[in-house]
Amino acid sequence: MFQGWIDLATYEKYIAGDPEKMAHQIINRVDVGKGPLRLTLGSDAYQKIKASLEARLTALTEQKAVAYSTDADDYVMQ
Repeated sequence: MFQGWIDLATYEKYIAGDPEKMAHQIINRVDVGKGPLRLTLGSDAYQKIKASLEARLTALTEQKAVAYSTDADDYVMQ
């Protein structure tokens, strides 16, 4: 990603997350008491998780025919 040495101020610009904003969201989530099991913090984390889940969904979809082909003949879908 980086070639050579860069100063700290320049490096920090490549970090998406703001620790203070993240801490605020964590505290807010605890105060609310409800919400997702996992809290995604940072645009970089969101993008990576989304790409990973899309890839997993694609892989699952590719297996649909095999999954359905193994159902019992008398199975009644609910």
